[in-house]
Amino acid sequence: MARVSRKNKAQAILEPIEHVYNTAIYIRLSIEDSGTNSSETIETQQYMVEQFVNAQKDMKLYSLYQDNGFTGTNFQRPAFEQMMDDVRDRKIDCIVVKDLSRFGRNYIETGYYLEKIFPFLNVRFVAITDNYDTLKNSSSDDMVASLKNIVNSLVAKDISHKSATVLHQKQQNGEYIGAFAPYGYMKNPDKKNHLMIDPVTAPIVKEIFKWKIEGIGYILIARKLNEMGIPSPSVYNYQNSRYKAKKIPTGKATMWQGQMVKQIINNFTYTGNVTQGKTVESLCNGLPLTKKDKKQYIVVYGTHEAIIDEATFRRLGNTIDEVAKKRKANSEKYPFTENIFKGKVFCDECGQKMIRYKNAKKSAKTRYVFLCNQYAHNLQLSKCSKKCLGEPELINAILLSLRAQVELTFSLEDKLKKLKSTKKYIAKQKKIKTDLVNTEKLITKNLLLCTALFENYTDGTIQLVEYNRLKSDYLKQAEELEEAKNRLLKAQVLDGKILSPQNEWIKAFRGQKDTTVLSREFIELMIDKIIVSGYNDVEIVWKFADELAILTEFVGGAA
Repeated sequence: MARVSRKNKAQAILEPIEHVYNTAIYIRLSIEDSGTNSSETIETQQYMVEQFVNAQKDMKLYSLYQDNGFTGTNFQRPAFEQMMDDVRDRKIDCIVVKDLSRFGRNYIETGYYLEKIFPFLNVRFVAITDNYDTLKNSSSDDMVASLKNIVNSLVAKDISHKSATVLHQKQQNGEYIGAFAPYGYMKNPDKKNHLMIDPVTAPIVKEIFKWKIEGIGYILIARKLNEMGIPSPSVYNYQNSRYKAKKIPTGKATMWQGQMVKQIINNFTYTGNVTQGKTVESLCNGLPLTKKDKKQYIVVYGTHEAIIDEATFRRLGNTIDEVAKKRKANSEKYPFTENIFKGKVFCDECGQKMIRYKNAKKSAKTRYVFLCNQYAHNLQLSKCSKKCLGEPELINAILLSLRAQVELTFSLEDKLKKLKSTKKYIAKQKKIKTDLVNTEKLITKNLLLCTALFENYTDGTIQLVEYNRLKSDYLKQAEELEEAKNRLLKAQVLDGKILSPQNEWIKAFRGQKDTTVLSREFIELMIDKIIVSGYNDVEIVWKFADELAILTEFVGGAA
């Protein structure tokens, strides 16, 4: 048996660590974890990576970031985005994952992070089972990592293709592959891809069709259901433990909406013929969710018991189509204008977006108004007050507020210029610049002292105890100097970007001096959101409000 050199062992124990990395553990699983004990559960990934990090003397765990149920074919994952924010804030300088596929399966984007972003941000990256460590790897290791990323990407595409093929075949066979049975049905416990009548909700579906045949609108049907106290589909599924994640439905899902009723009325599956393949999406190829034409639906006849007979369904569908055609023809008689406020107007009570409604009158005049969807569907049952905000009134309110903001901007800019020309302010900025130069010199000196200290220790000039004591002092001093430098840099940034004509608020509003007509581009550029409360009280939340607050505080405080 080979002997271990005592000299080398002692040197390994005493060897000082030059840098301790603030380390992030990142774990990801593409399928919602079911709590099994397989090697690919979130828990086993976490355990494995934590054991690795805890065993490294040059790593200190900063935080764990977990994306459970998110695909690796893109980087739109909440925990990943939070981790990258912390990287950019310099809270993290090392990331550890189980393997490269946990980080990402898109080889182009993964390679970009490994080869460009992380080196630029000076971040160390470790993939444990791939033996990949950017601190220790050679160029050949980088090549191997690139090849593994390509393989991971191909594996993801292969899995996606195979899954899609299997699901398509099931659809062709008439097997229902949706996560939840359509309202009115339930999945057969002995044959999960087969639908069977839900005795509780099927009568309600029949009532919905009956009401629609009688000519009642979708919203009015939804209102009737809510008034009758019938749980919405989401609430019913939750009450019957049909959701894996036991989250209580919130927002619009808690009550019947016209859109829910419309989906039931238009679903051919209620005739006993399973109808699927209505949308297409490919995460691997970057194809977004897209609706398919009705002619492309996959319909298999006679797969389960019908709730509504096919002849009635088709007759109702034809009637609805005729009404829709007439409504469209009637609507086209009146001028259409773009909804420049799309996605910007919110109800204060329910927090949901208000819908724009076109009110056409026989006098050939149209008037667009914004309504609270919750109130429209539920009236007295809704917690929201009645709102009916006219678009012309909203435009006037915004133009009035805009004029006031423009006047405020020019006033603040004038005051800012005067204050920045004072001797006191100029002297303060000069001092910041001088202090910054001096601080950087001290940081350089501190670094040289640390280097010399290590050399003194390695050549035996000082002992380990003395080395550790002095090193601790130098590190503390380095930390204080970095904090001081950051404060000075922030002061410079504040002066350069916020307390100057380059202030985003000033730049934005100075250019709106002559605006008298609103456009979609203006709304996107200038307004964060519009909140409607009470009956029709309007609050406009302008963008760059933080810059305005700092500017106002500075000018007000200095005046």
